[in-house]
Amino acid sequence: MKVLVMAGPESSGKSWLAEQLQAHFGAVLVGEYVRYFIDHYQRDTTLADIPDIARGQLAWEDAGRARQPQLLILDTHLLTNKLWSLTLFGDAPAWLDEALLARHYDLHLLLSPEGIGWTATVNAASRTWPTAWPSSRPAATGWSSISNRTR
Repeated sequence: MKVLVMAGPESSGKSWLAEQLQAHFGAVLVGEYVRYFIDHYQRDTTLADIPDIARGQLAWEDAGRARQPQLLILDTHLLTNKLWSLTLFGDAPAWLDEALLARHYDLHLLLSPEGIGWTATVNAASRTWPTAWPSSRPAATGWSSISNRTR
């Protein structure tokens, strides 16, 4: 099984590209748990919510992995949860790093919202790169990046 992770800020095309790749390759797609969380609780998230959101994301990822597809596409993962937590609240649960490093991912696609029309999603108040994102140095962080400006 190959595991592909979509990464990037809101409205950078992660979900759109994940759906296109799923349709093309017949992959299993794991969505963003935080969208479910916000729809369910009908409120903005808080720092106290991050552990539940991260555990929910892990549970969804584990369910996708259990299906053992040839290709598993993650619309997000724990690093995104951590970076948004750091950006919005200035802190993140320490266990996220260990949990993230304990998992295998084959490729991270780091997407940028530059040049893409904005679509309000989860964090409609802020269309920005989280300050902790490795936006200017993906190679230095071990990430692969692609340009999605032709969407």
